[in-house]
Amino acid sequence: MSTTENFLLVQKATIAMLGFDLFSGSGEMWKYRHRGINVYSIAAIFPFIVAAVIHNWKNVMLLADAMVALLITILGLFKFSMIIYLRKDFWRMIDTFRHVMTHEGAQGDEYAQIIIAANKQDQRVCGIFRTCFLLAWALNSVLPFVRMGLSYWLTGHAEPELPFPCLFPWDIHNNRNYALTFLWCAFASTGVVLPAISLDTIFCSFTSNLCAFFKIAQYKVLRFKSGTPEESQAKLNKTFALYQTSLDMCAELNRCYEPIICAQFFISSLQLCMLGYLFSITFTQTEGVYYASFIATIIIQAYIYCYCGENLKTESALFEWAIYDSPWHESLGSGADSSAMCRSLLISMMRAHRGFRITGYFFEANMEAFSSIVRTAMSYITMLRSFS
Repeated sequence: MSTTENFLLVQKATIAMLGFDLFSGSGEMWKYRHRGINVYSIAAIFPFIVAAVIHNWKNVMLLADAMVALLITILGLFKFSMIIYLRKDFWRMIDTFRHVMTHEGAQGDEYAQIIIAANKQDQRVCGIFRTCFLLAWALNSVLPFVRMGLSYWLTGHAEPELPFPCLFPWDIHNNRNYALTFLWCAFASTGVVLPAISLDTIFCSFTSNLCAFFKIAQYKVLRFKSGTPEESQAKLNKTFALYQTSLDMCAELNRCYEPIICAQFFISSLQLCMLGYLFSITFTQTEGVYYASFIATIIIQAYIYCYCGENLKTESALFEWAIYDSPWHESLGSGADSSAMCRSLLISMMRAHRGFRITGYFFEANMEAFSSIVRTAMSYITMLRSFS
């Protein structure tokens, strides 16, 4: 089995729905431009969401509902623009990853199995992540009919409902206007979901493979002993080169995703506090199920960045302990060769001690940051309830 066989399989299928192929080359990127109409639709509907926010600014519950839709739209458009802006960086990183995966996989079956296992697990996680988001989108599209059905059953009258709050200049009580407007809103919401799935799962795949590279470096340094000190030093140099290449790839990944992670965490914090407030009011009603699923989706989205950042930090730092546990004392020669090997091992341990940290400008993406987001959201929920 090829080491690159499962690399970015889920992402290719998802991002193709946005209207372009991120993985073939610049000449074919806009081959399916017509498929990107869902993103154009959400951009066109954005002013009507803003109008709903302004219209409901005196009602805390309606304002919170409209603000959630506004924040989701902003984040979706931002992520789509980042995909376009960073497309060349993504091409370059994908090529680098494939080159390293192929090279390391050819070094031995045990290295190939580490990469294959990482990609299989990653694609399972990405598939589940995509399924959760698509289910949330489907629930968002079905909920208006559930609301209208219950309202008609209880009161004999039903007001037209849309997937998210919007204020249009036309009358949506007209059946034709309502049908067209509903289809527009439901279709436009995919322009929010697909960019989020694409960028988030690409990040997950990159970090999973980087963790695999760090594991290979650990495996190699534990077995660098050879017949002569010169051969041992040569193996060490190749292992250190792999570790440094992995760190360089981490730095490139962090450079691309730093603004995305910053925006994701900031908007997720606001979304959680507003959705939590709405859920605390409607948890006994039909809307409570929708808000609960929405909260779970937002938490998973923030969690995946923190979890991947934590894993990358841990695996990159474990290289220090791999050096410590290696048979370095059995591979030392005499004189200058011994001193050179000791220096290279010590310097590598000092660098590995810091590991690598995925950041969002002002903070580190790890499990501590995830806990902080949830705690902050709970505090804001208490504050918003005091205003209602």
